[in-house]
Amino acid sequence: MQIYIADLQAYNSGYLKGEWIQLPTEDDDIQDAILRQSQNGQSDFAIHDWELPFEINEYTNPLKINEICHTIQELNLNKYLIQHLEYAYGIDLKNTDTYTLKNYLDNIYTIEASNNIEFAQNFMYEFYSNQLESLPWELSYSINYDTVYKKLEMTMSITKDENKNIYYYSNI
Repeated sequence: MQIYIADLQAYNSGYLKGEWIQLPTEDDDIQDAILRQSQNGQSDFAIHDWELPFEINEYTNPLKINEICHTIQELNLNKYLIQHLEYAYGIDLKNTDTYTLKNYLDNIYTIEASNNIEFAQNFMYEFYSNQLESLPWELSYSINYDTVYKKLEMTMSITKDENKNIYYYSNI
């Protein structure tokens, strides 16, 4: 995670002057970068680029961004889990404290699967294995897991981590 803090006076004069700051870091490091890029506070600065798993704009407070990055690191959040929090619970990381995030994370579950059908199968076997095993084989092999996935999708929030073949889901 990083942000690019730019000197606006130089930018408005046609020059690109700024620096990348790796996050999370100490607040003093960010303050020092802001001073360097604002000519010791004599001009303005802006964030002209970023590599973050959440949305910001050029005037988002860099110290707040750093705080969020500390939280992401502390809670071991990835971009898909953040997307799930935003989609399922309407979370805005810029306006949510760590305690609240932890409470929401307690209600997010995971299932490993490479596709939606495998997710539905794994979900059914995780919660209904006894019932499925007691069905006659003609019925158990007739379950349409594509339909099961679509029904689950209607009753819960589901987000897929494409990199790890993990689905995050919440029963909301």
